Amino acid sequence: MKSICILGRQPALGLAELESLYGTETVSLVAPNVAALELEAKDINFPRLGGSTRLARVLAEIPGSDWKSVEKYLAKTVPEHLQYVPEGKLQLGLSAFGFDISPAKLTATGLTLKKIIRAAGRSVRLVPNNELELNTAQVLHNHLTGKTGWELLLVRQKDTTILAQTYAVQDIDSYTLRDRGRPKRDARVGMLPPKLAQIIINLATSDTNPLYGSIVLDPFCGTGVVLQEATWMGFDVYGSDLDPRMVQYTDENLMWFLEQPGCPVEDIRASQPPDWRYFSLEEGDATTHQWSPRPNIVACETYLGRTYTAQPERGNLSQNITDVNTILTKFLRNVHPQLAPGSRLCLAVPAWQTKPNTFRHLPLVDQISDLGYNRVEFERVRNDELIYYRSDQIVARQLLVLTRK
Repeated sequence: MKSICILGRQPALGLAELESLYGTETVSLVAPNVAALELEAKDINFPRLGGSTRLARVLAEIPGSDWKSVEKYLAKTVPEHLQYVPEGKLQLGLSAFGFDISPAKLTATGLTLKKIIRAAGRSVRLVPNNELELNTAQVLHNHLTGKTGWELLLVRQKDTTILAQTYAVQDIDSYTLRDRGRPKRDARVGMLPPKLAQIIINLATSDTNPLYGSIVLDPFCGTGVVLQEATWMGFDVYGSDLDPRMVQYTDENLMWFLEQPGCPVEDIRASQPPDWRYFSLEEGDATTHQWSPRPNIVACETYLGRTYTAQPERGNLSQNITDVNTILTKFLRNVHPQLAPGSRLCLAVPAWQTKPNTFRHLPLVDQISDLGYNRVEFERVRNDELIYYRSDQIVARQLLVLTRK
């Protein structure tokens, strides 16, 4: 292995995302929330990933998986690596995965390393551990991925321990801006997190898809989160919605997005007329609409049906499931002839949590082949794991990854 990714709150989604983009042979699970990749960290497009919180380059595999062996190895090798760290005050952090130790023990190890580093003539500051894993904000705001930053990740395996150095971390400030900073939001139509939107797009693509020039269609565009994130990745985007108000909201949000620092289309805009748009939007019913030009990729959160704050009566839920299933079946039949064979789709459809970790699914999930699609099977993740939800949520999002026959 050459690098590792620390996966997010629902590791299966992040693992499937990595497999979709980089291939089965490149990706493996080495700990419950840690994926290994046979790629150098610099060759991974980390800002594109929604399901990984950190990217690190592997430095070594330490013989032994007990903490004493780890401490002994670090005490010996840390001084040897100081020569590769630029001059200046070193920012040091430690995160441990899979070890049965306390945060206080991890901090004590860090203090030992701090003494060793100072004895070698370097100034150093240790970021203290409240948990075994430093959180994203600690890594970001303590500059642990900067030139003099040094977050060491220690991942316990059966007989060895992976030692890695954090290379990149999710930009939580950027995510907050792209979520809460948008001018138009509407809780009534759902609040799709940008990270989940990224995962949906990445599951709808693969390493064989061309990036630039590919058109991502969201036929249930809502307030435009999927289209925004697809634009961030460099895709051309095309959206439609039955509700004209949502089309207007998406238009305002995408034009706002164009003004944000780092937006990949801001340089293109300089050479275009004032009324130029980098996206196509139109009002349309997804069950009957004809899209032109033909999209390459479909990525969307579909109609989710009624919202629930408490468990509904069985008859109420059954009728809701029937209504949603009818709409989405009509959509899949409508879009089918408008896609080229082999076109890929990722649809976030509703699943209903009736008991903790127990879900009712749409009937169409078992009828995908009859509708003219194949369901993509992942090697590292089961399809029934591709559900985004929280423990107190009734309406979850099940991710269906399909190809058009």
